[in-house]
Amino acid sequence: MVKFTFALFAAAVVGTLSMAAPVTKRADSSIFAASNQYSGRATWFTGSYGACNINWDGNTEPIVAMSALMMGAESWGNPACGKLVRITLKSDPSKSVEARVVDKCPGDECSYGSLDLSPAAFQQLGDLGTGVLDIEWSFV
Repeated sequence: MVKFTFALFAAAVVGTLSMAAPVTKRADSSIFAASNQYSGRATWFTGSYGACNINWDGNTEPIVAMSALMMGAESWGNPACGKLVRITLKSDPSKSVEARVVDKCPGDECSYGSLDLSPAAFQQLGDLGTGVLDIEWSFV
């Protein structure tokens, strides 16, 4: 009975894992077209080093961590690293900021189209106390 229960559990886990969307090795270059418009949620984070092997000062420099679901599994050398994005607040399109991709936000924290912003970038769109903002963005 124990072997049967374990086998049933293992089959359920394998079946569930095979249905999950895979994270690609690297970003699909078609996402970088300036004509592509993305939407999601902006959160903010602090740090000074990330997946792109680029140092930054998030208190003074507008930078972003891109969703791993868009960026892919590759870190150093990822084609998204160093690219500029223009982020606009959905509720007030007059508020926007350009920021550089320097890090990757885990897919369980950033859904496809969402970005994690440095305080310097987030504050150009809203107050840090807000925590989360609805945004639209594109590559520059």
